Amino acid sequence: MQAERIRRLGVFGGGVFFSITGLAQPFFTLYAQELGASTPTIGLLVTLRAVAPLFIALPSGQLIDSLGPMRMLSYGMACLVASLGISVLAHDVSLLVLSQILLGASVVICASSLQVLVSTGEARSRNAAINRYSMWMSGGGVIGPVLGGLIVSAWVDPLNGHRAAFAAAACAGAAFLVLLLVLSRRYPHPTAEGQTPRVREVFSVAGMLASYRWGFGLTSHRSVQFGLSATFIIMYMQSFFSSFLPLLLDHLGYSTMLIAVVLAANGIAAMTSRFLLGAVMQRVSLTTILTVAGFVASLCLLLTPFAGPSAAAVLVVVAIMGAAVGLNLPVSLMIMVDAVGENERGKLMSLRLLVNRFAQILSPAIFGAVGGVFGLTAAFAGGGVVLLATMCGFSAVLGRPRGEPGG
Repeated sequence: MQAERIRRLGVFGGGVFFSITGLAQPFFTLYAQELGASTPTIGLLVTLRAVAPLFIALPSGQLIDSLGPMRMLSYGMACLVASLGISVLAHDVSLLVLSQILLGASVVICASSLQVLVSTGEARSRNAAINRYSMWMSGGGVIGPVLGGLIVSAWVDPLNGHRAAFAAAACAGAAFLVLLLVLSRRYPHPTAEGQTPRVREVFSVAGMLASYRWGFGLTSHRSVQFGLSATFIIMYMQSFFSSFLPLLLDHLGYSTMLIAVVLAANGIAAMTSRFLLGAVMQRVSLTTILTVAGFVASLCLLLTPFAGPSAAAVLVVVAIMGAAVGLNLPVSLMIMVDAVGENERGKLMSLRLLVNRFAQILSPAIFGAVGGVFGLTAAFAGGGVVLLATMCGFSAVLGRPRGEPGG
C-alpha cells in the first residue's frame, strides 16, 4: 500500500472512530446522572478514562512502531466495542468504572495508531493529511452528537434513550472492527517474527519502564516540548468543557436535542477552522496560532456560564471555543512530527496522548470537586480564570521553539 493510500486510510478511520465515540460519549455524564451518580462521582468516572493510558500509552506506542499501526488500531477498536457494550449493560455506577477504563485504553491506542498512519511520507503531503485527519475528526464530532441526540430524544425514558445510543455506537464499532480486520490483510505490517515474546517484554515491568524512558527522551527536542505543553493546556480546558457542558446546560433547562445541537456547533466550528488553517499558516507562525488559540479558548471557558441563559449566546461561545481548540491538534502535530524519525512516531503520538490524559485526569477531578462544593457556574468561571493565567505563563516561559516547521 502506497503512502497516500495509507494516509487516506488514517483520515477515513479518524472520521469513523470519532463519530462512534461522539455518538454516545457526550451524553455519558447525563447517563451516569440518570444512574444516580453525584457530580463528584461523575468527575471521578470521567477521570478514570485516563487511568489505563497512564500505564499503557508509551508501551502501546512502542508496539505501534514494532507491530504496525493497523494491528494496534484493531486492538483498540476491540476495547472500544467492549466499553460500549458494558455501558449498555450497566444498571449502576460500578460497571461504568470498567467501561471508562476500557474507553481510555481504546482512545490512546486508536488515536495514536491513526495519527501514525496520517504522518507517513514527506512533509508537505504529511501536513496536508494531518489537517484532513483533523477535519474528519471534527466531522465525527459533529455527526456523532447529532445522531446520539436523535436516538436519545426518540425515547420517552432518558435512561433507555442513553442505553440505545450506547448500543448503536457498539454496533457501529463492531462493524468498523470487521472492516479493519479485512483491510489489515492488505496492509504492509512489520515482520511478525518474535512478535509474541516482544509483546510480553514490552508489558513487563522492565519493558514498560524502558518504554517510558525512551518516550520521555523525545522531549529533548524543543519543538516537542512546545507542542506537548500547548496540548496539555488546551486539552485540560477541553476535557471538562466537553464532559460537563451537557450537565450545565441540563441544569439550565436545555432539552437533550438542544444540547446535541450545541455540541455539534462546537464540532462544526472546529472543522471550519481547519479549512482555514492553510491560509492562516501563510500569515502567522504555528506557535502564534497555538498561543492565540489557547487564550481564546480560556476566555470562552470563563464566559460559558454567563452565556448559559441564552441559547444563542451559548452557541456563539461554544463555536468560538471549537474553532480555537480545532486548530490545536493539527498545528501541535505539525510542530512535533518533524522532530523525530518515522520509526519513533508511535512513541511520539502516544507521548502526546499521555500528556492529554494527564490533563484529563486533573481537569474533571478538580472540576468535580469545585462543582460539588461551589456549583457548576463557579467551576467554569474559576477554570477560565486559572487557565488564562496559565496561558500567560506558558507564552512567557516557552517562547518560540527552534526549528519550527511552517509558518
